[in-house]
Amino acid sequence: MVVYKLKRRGHKLKQIKNEYIYIRIKEERLRLGINQAQLARKAVITPAAVSQIEKGLRTPSIPVLKKIANVLGVSMDYLSGATSKPELNDLLQDKKIHEFYKGFQSLRSDDKKTILKNIEFLQEKYKTGN
Repeated sequence: MVVYKLKRRGHKLKQIKNEYIYIRIKEERLRLGINQAQLARKAVITPAAVSQIEKGLRTPSIPVLKKIANVLGVSMDYLSGATSKPELNDLLQDKKIHEFYKGFQSLRSDDKKTILKNIEFLQEKYKTGN
């Protein structure tokens, strides 16, 4: 169940409450191998806020949830349970992926082919365990 609190002026979304949020934030943080303090520092929030959110004691505001989602490289929809897995939209929020795409798009066609061949080579290398 998603609950929204509305601001009085302008009716903008201010708060979101969802049982998925605290579970998914912790899962994604652990997947990235960062601790609560690192997540807090990167999201420019307090470590106490991250701890309380992950314990389900505090509901993040929409702006805070957006900051956390950006750091974790997933969408707010994923964190709130609106989607069941991180998807392409989540990847597109990752700044490194965005920068890579911009750089890739600016390359010549033959350079793009070389990069794609290298990616295929690395994928095959890791499949075979070499």
